[in-house]
Amino acid sequence: MSSNPVAIAAVACLGFIIPQAVAQKVEVEFDHEADFSHIRSYEWRTHPVFEKNPDLKEKYATGIQLVLEAGNKELAKRGLAPADGPADVFVTFFLAGEGAQEMRTYFESGWGSGYGWYGVPTWTVTEIEHYVQGLLVIEILDAKTSKLLWRAWGGDQISEWRERAKHVNSVVKKALGKFPPKK
Repeated sequence: MSSNPVAIAAVACLGFIIPQAVAQKVEVEFDHEADFSHIRSYEWRTHPVFEKNPDLKEKYATGIQLVLEAGNKELAKRGLAPADGPADVFVTFFLAGEGAQEMRTYFESGWGSGYGWYGVPTWTVTEIEHYVQGLLVIEILDAKTSKLLWRAWGGDQISEWRERAKHVNSVVKKALGKFPPKK
């Protein structure tokens, strides 16, 4: 385990946000003094957590690619283009997933009502659903000052792994749908 403060902060953030990130709720915070009207170009940057922990970048390689593709699409809808020269903003993100399960127990009876035995037999059925609770944090920084201008975070429960692209696209769309912010 690394004693890297960025990694520790990210893991702490993950533990705090993941339980609350159900149903793709996306939260946004931004610099209320920032002027977002001049932003026309962007450049993707690797998040510091991935820079300090290359094993995480490898672990989430597919998710990273999905976020980049969805992000480019959503940023283009907002009139932003990848920078040919100096960018107006840097866009970075962090994503993580944690295995989780939900257990449900149902009580069932087998004989129905009526007369007969002294007591009606009952039994329980327990179902366990395994899923991945995912978290995505997207940040937009001023390219000249590296000052954080805007941040969105949200997550989703991914039960069917083959449909993860749909979940990632949805969270990215909801997050970047709130950019630029309305004052």
